[in-house]
Amino acid sequence: MKNFDTREFRTALSSFSTGVTIVTAITADGEKVGMTASSFNSVSTDPPLILWSVTKTALSAQAFRDAKHFAVHVLASDQIDLSNKFAKSGTDKFADVDYTQGANSIPIIKGCAARFDCAAWAVHEGGDHWVIIGEVQSIDHENKEGLVFSDGSYAIASPLRSVKTPVAEHADIESPIDNLLIYNLARAYRQMSQQFHDSVRDSGLSIPAWRILASLFGNVSRNLPDLEARTFLDADALSDVLVSLQQDGLCVVNEADGVKYVTGTDTGHKRIEHLFEQGEKLDKAAIGESGEQGLQQLITQLAEVVRNTNDLM
Repeated sequence: MKNFDTREFRTALSSFSTGVTIVTAITADGEKVGMTASSFNSVSTDPPLILWSVTKTALSAQAFRDAKHFAVHVLASDQIDLSNKFAKSGTDKFADVDYTQGANSIPIIKGCAARFDCAAWAVHEGGDHWVIIGEVQSIDHENKEGLVFSDGSYAIASPLRSVKTPVAEHADIESPIDNLLIYNLARAYRQMSQQFHDSVRDSGLSIPAWRILASLFGNVSRNLPDLEARTFLDADALSDVLVSLQQDGLCVVNEADGVKYVTGTDTGHKRIEHLFEQGEKLDKAAIGESGEQGLQQLITQLAEVVRNTNDLM
């Protein structure tokens, strides 16, 4: 007998990072269909087979089940808006999308990291989903960074070192990349976040839960769009985490004039006090001799970077 509900199942699955794809096909009447899917995987190399699954309640589920051909587009890291567009139902998903029609008139979306053009091989029952297997007939691959979905939010994959690497003998020799802000931000984040995120997980919280509670620290109230931006979560994933946090008394969700607000609680505040203390210690160690004034100057400058790059998202 299972000891979990549907929400807990989705939350556990979110620990498994996946790529993000858009699958396209046409109906028997020649109508274009497409949807975002993360349930994509390889099956066989000889013959070359892949699979993906579609929920039976999706508007286009029957069309995909009956399709003789389809294309799986592996999205690039700059195609978040495209992923969101094809994840919605009841809209013209192909409006304003840069696409062509390829073999068998299948819609082919441009700018993706990779594409697999498939002929239907088999369809299997999978509970509330159909598992669709396709034989790959042609591929297209670009040198682009793939989009990832992990812990309820979009992400990019970057390599991690399995062990601490000693500083190179000539590490003091500058390279042009050392003068790029984006490189230094990425390197500083990777070196600081691993230790801190370990502390968050040791406290029994997920990283998204920590970001939510930290944004509500001091019993602050925030609306959902503000929390989405601060926590890097999409609406569905944020909703799932909030349900769990509210059940534990760590926050309260209210609605006023049709707008939902989330407010921190004393329990939530106390739950992460020690994490703020650890974060502050890590900040001081990272800033070194620059001291408190240097730290505040850096935070002010980074806040300006956040504001100036908000429109680039």
